[in-house]
Amino acid sequence: MATEQTWQWRVDVGAARRVVALSGEIDMSGADRLDDLLHETIAQAGTVEVDLAGLTFIDSTVLSTLVGAHHHAADRGVDFILVNAAGQVRRVLDMTGIMQMFGGVADPPPAAI
Repeated sequence: MATEQTWQWRVDVGAARRVVALSGEIDMSGADRLDDLLHETIAQAGTVEVDLAGLTFIDSTVLSTLVGAHHHAADRGVDFILVNAAGQVRRVLDMTGIMQMFGGVADPPPAAI
């Protein structure tokens, strides 16, 4: 049974830094591929920045994948940073404490009106 790809990624390569830009919706059907992508990227860089600006949805399997990648990076001395989370993705990361686990909030949410 084929599954529809609901998300995309792009990896921008710098000398010691990789930026993984994610977009779309990632759920349990994409978590294994995301895990592979993050581990491959961690193996190649001193710093991995995951740009979440284009993501509109994540589920608990993605949260687990991000936490696992964070630990994998830390074990290898690689900085692993989440940036540009917004909307539902930001709310889930904040509510679960994952943004704080990643060293605080890299992008403060807009002030409430």
